[in-house]
Amino acid sequence: MAERSVYAKMGRLSAIIVILPASMASGGLLGYFVLDRYLGIFPWGTILMTLFGAGAGFYQIVRLLTHDDHDNPRPEEN
Repeated sequence: MAERSVYAKMGRLSAIIVILPASMASGGLLGYFVLDRYLGIFPWGTILMTLFGAGAGFYQIVRLLTHDDHDNPRPEEN
């Protein structure tokens, strides 16, 4: 398998900066506009969905970092 360039690796890892805030914001907005407005449970829908968004963001970050480790296996030491 061809090795990726440094810029491709930096691009993938720079996505970490965006993943967590974007997932928290989308969860918060979804909680506010869907749960809070239609069910009338303000602020619990926003809080709950923001926490779910944070969990999803951390999960995506872990997936990204562990997938990056599998792309470049470490050489075996003798």
